[in-house]
Amino acid sequence: MPNTDDGLPNPASYMDGGDGTVHDEVTGLVWEQDPPDDNGTWDDALAYCEALELGGKTDWRLPTRIEITSVLDYGKPGWAEAAFPGAPGAFHRSASDWILTINQQGAGAGTDYAWAFNMSDGIVSNAYSKASDARYRCVRSEGSGEDPSEAAAQPPDQYTVLSEGEVQDNYTGLIWEAGDSGEVDHAGALDYCAELSLGGQTWRLPSIRELATLVDEAKVAPAIDESMFPDTKYGSRSNNWYWAADPDAQADANWALNFDDGFTGTNKGSEGSWNYFTAGFARCVR
Repeated sequence: MPNTDDGLPNPASYMDGGDGTVHDEVTGLVWEQDPPDDNGTWDDALAYCEALELGGKTDWRLPTRIEITSVLDYGKPGWAEAAFPGAPGAFHRSASDWILTINQQGAGAGTDYAWAFNMSDGIVSNAYSKASDARYRCVRSEGSGEDPSEAAAQPPDQYTVLSEGEVQDNYTGLIWEAGDSGEVDHAGALDYCAELSLGGQTWRLPSIRELATLVDEAKVAPAIDESMFPDTKYGSRSNNWYWAADPDAQADANWALNFDDGFTGTNKGSEGSWNYFTAGFARCVR
């Protein structure tokens, strides 16, 4: 996963394709450089990308939740400036349905929600109606994933247990702490990871982009592989958030991710709101 913070692995790097495309040199994704100014429904966005001919290619599609996450600069926040200078904010669509909408169960019964990103503040929403208007930008890749309205599938052999308490993601190369800290504030989370001596290695607090790679979109409460990461906390309107290293550029707050279903936020909400939390947990990475 590309990172925008100095000192983190896999620094973001983009190349202008010279043909209306932008190449992400870390993920291999190719992005539409200048999407239309139009807003549209989810179906409008899917149809636009499917019909797009750009850079000599016709296999364009609406990006998934994790693909948009890879080019969201949480320090800005908004589209990665190096790739999309001057890109507008506002809500942008993803192709990823909310799993409870796909299954029409629980809070998803009777809904038409798909994940959407507010590029004005970095918030990702799992409750954005497909019938409402939003902006969109297309992407293409050499690989293929789930189709829209299909549940996400965990990659085969995604994780390997290296030693007790250490789990490697075989796709990102990141090595994760299987457990986590107790409840701590953000400064405590940074200290916890800096002081962790698990396996005799040096650990750190992950970026919000790196945390997002652990989310299993086909699961809820928790949206993570529980066999690899047992006892993961979850739940909105609670302190069951996992801290990221990224500060909120717009407030005296810090980014975190909730494994209830993978939504992100910062601890700047007022008491009783979904993003009000006074502490969180640290799951370290190396």
